[in-house]
Formats: sequence, C-alpha cells, structure tokens
Amino acid sequence: MSHPVSLRNVTTIERRSAIKPQLINVSSSGTLLNGTVVERNRERANVDIDSRAVKASHHLLVVHADTPARLDWRLSGANRAAEFSPGDAIVNPQGVFVAPRWNADVELLLLAVSPSLVSRVSEELGRHGTVELVPHVHFRDDLIHQLAQGLIVEFERRQPPDRVYAETLMHALVVHLVRHYSVAGLKAVAFKHGLPPAVLARVVEFINESLAERMSLEDLAKVAGLSPSHFVAMFKRSTGVAPHQYVLLRRLDRAKDLLARSRLPIADVAVRTGFADQSHLTRMLRRHTGLTPRLLRDATPALP
Repeated sequence: MSHPVSLRNVTTIERRSAIKPQLINVSSSGTLLNGTVVERNRERANVDIDSRAVKASHHLLVVHADTPARLDWRLSGANRAAEFSPGDAIVNPQGVFVAPRWNADVELLLLAVSPSLVSRVSEELGRHGTVELVPHVHFRDDLIHQLAQGLIVEFERRQPPDRVYAETLMHALVVHLVRHYSVAGLKAVAFKHGLPPAVLARVVEFINESLAERMSLEDLAKVAGLSPSHFVAMFKRSTGVAPHQYVLLRRLDRAKDLLARSRLPIADVAVRTGFADQSHLTRMLRRHTGLTPRLLRDATPALP
C-alpha cells in the first residue's frame, strides 16, 4: 500500500490529479475502471479553485483521509464551514460547484463517478429515468468510507489490481449513492432466488477455465446473461460468497493442487493461477491457510 506523500517533500515534478488538476496525485486507478476514476490526492491550504478546473462531466465523491481541517464552501448562495475529520465525506453531483477551500494541507480520497454508470446501475435495479444526486457536504457514512478505502488500496498494491473485486466495490458504492443520496432513492431489491443451476454451472466453468486470465465483473455477468448488479446479488445468494471471493478461492485451490502434484517453480504456479507474482501468491496462501507455497509443497509426499 502506498503511503501518504508529505507536501514538504514534493519536488518540482509533481503528478497531477486527473480529476482536479490543481491537486497533487499520490495514487490513481487510471483508466482501469471504465470511465470512473479513484485517486488519493493532496490539496494545499487556502487555494481558491476555479470552477473551470473541475471536471463537470462526473459526479464527485470526496472522503477526508488526513488530520482534522476546516473546509469553507459555498452552496445555494450561502457560505458555510465545518471541521472535517478522517472519514467525513462530500457528495458533489455533476455540474455543482461548491468552491471548496481548506485551511490546512489535506489528503483526500476522490472518486469521479460516471453519470452513465449511475444511470445504468439504477436501471438495473428497477429505477428508470434521470438519476439526480443531491449535494451533501460534511457527513459520515461508514459504508462509503470503507468502499472508498477498499478501492484505492486495491490500486495501491504492487501487483495488478483484481478487476472483479474493484468493479464489485464500485457497483456497491454506486448502488448506495443512488439509494441514499439521490432525489428518489431506490427501494432495496430482494433477490428470492439465486442463479439457476445451469447458469451457475456455466459461470463456474468459465471461472475455472480462466483462472490464469484477468477476469472482470462484466465478463462474469455476461456469461450469466445478467447485469453486473443483478449478477453480484444472485451469485452471492447461490454460493454464499461474492464473485471476487469465489475467484480467489478457486485460484488458491488450483495453486495448492499444482504445488502438490507438480514440481513447477512457484513463480510459474503463481502465473498459471492468475496471481501477479510469487509474492502475491505467498501472501494469499499464508492469509488463507497459514502456510507458504514452499511449506505447503514440503508437507506433500514426494512425487515418484
């Protein structure tokens, strides 16, 4: 995981945020989330932000991730201020400019969410028409905080991010935004049944055949013939675990089998089972079994 960057140590060569170019970027999802961007950024104190510098094409979610600081902003013609602590958040809908100004250097988690993604997820859950998010400044929502942290940490890992996991988090975040921060929130959709047995078998077969590949949540949903949001809910009802957890468990099972039945180098086992490298496989095996690949292999009777 990347560590926050101190503004005192920033050199003249600074990587700028793709969401708000006046901010110093620490880490980013880049283009891997299909038009939605997740970033960890640093913002300097007492900087007036030009509304033209803010991308109005996306909804913006901000989570404070630093020591307490005061934010001054303007909304609906009124000037306001509040003391922000880690986890405090802002929902800034597309086209709304609140003229934020911090009284101290701060670290922020920023998520630029495509309105088309919000509309698509909303329709998948049974709500049609325009989705209008309502501005919220200075509030706490533990789920938003956890999902935002989970997303940025996934992209701060050294190995390539798990796209199924990241897209699952992003869909959960968008569903939550629409249900709780839109003009007309959605009613929770109850999924009484999981995937039909034949469909579940097709998805499982696809996963097993693709363990060495970089699967995405949309890939799995297409195999099932469902939208990503419906697929996540119905797959979990069928299996008891989320898609990304299931994929990880299958990769670990395949890796354990290869370690026991072959003398392939551990690095090759990692590649063949979809892990980024040997160290990634080692971390996951230790976390789930308490054993390293070498210890697991040593505990297996020698091959003839």
